[in-house]
Amino acid sequence: MKLAIGIVGLPNVGKSTLFKILTKQEVPIANYPFVTIHPNVGVVAAPDERIKKIAKVIGSKEILPAVLEFVDIAGLVAGAHEGRGLGNQFLAHIREVDAILHLIRVFKDKEIIHFEGEINPLRDLETVLNELKLKDEESKEKINLLSAKPQLIVLNGEEQEAEESLLNKIKFLNYPYVLINLKEDLPEENLKKIFEAFYKLLDLITFFTANENEARSWFVKKGTKAPQAAGVIHTDFEKKFIKAEVINWEKLLEAAALAGPGQGAWQRAKQKGWLRLEGKDYVVQEGDVMVIRHS
Repeated sequence: MKLAIGIVGLPNVGKSTLFKILTKQEVPIANYPFVTIHPNVGVVAAPDERIKKIAKVIGSKEILPAVLEFVDIAGLVAGAHEGRGLGNQFLAHIREVDAILHLIRVFKDKEIIHFEGEINPLRDLETVLNELKLKDEESKEKINLLSAKPQLIVLNGEEQEAEESLLNKIKFLNYPYVLINLKEDLPEENLKKIFEAFYKLLDLITFFTANENEARSWFVKKGTKAPQAAGVIHTDFEKKFIKAEVINWEKLLEAAALAGPGQGAWQRAKQKGWLRLEGKDYVVQEGDVMVIRHS
């Protein structure tokens, strides 16, 4: 399941810096607007300790976490919906993503120029939201609206720099937000906050598959049934789905702790009756470890 997150905001708020920290990719960063013309795209592995634990008890040689794709979209400006600042091109890029990470500058560093000449985070928030709304009003299509996309607000700066009027506006709009400082590397805790916010926004859960070759985590929408989850692994698995062996990841670890000499976690779980055989109507749960049986 490929999910793309568009990083948007005004010019010079730290979008390319955030993209570089998230993806570990080298991208152009400079102290002037419109450094990014064509969007940079990179994938970021979901921070999830569970997959490492599952791989250890199964003896998997490789760990392959689920990923989110991040798209660094060039800065929007007032009038973008009318084409200002290459706005039409940038707004088209936003239409292609599943959710928006809206980066707002709250830091006060005067050496980094602000596109509007003064630092005003509340105005910046309203400028971008207004451009998305105005572009939607222009559009003849009333599906895939820019302003209706799930949105996470990320404030770039120190906690004391985020003014109450801005926080109140974000709360009024009912947007989740996190605060980070892009002058430093992104701590694991903040990366987890960003991912967890998108899990909630996109209604995602994680399930796992594991064997001696690899342990993998996968994203699916909450409420997904077993055959459709199998289709995320491989399209043929959905068509040819028969059954799935399922166990909660914590129960699998418990089985590993109880396993005797030469016995694996999976075999012990079977002995204890903790493995369930589920059919086509089974709704996949957060933290399930699954083995798909197909024709």
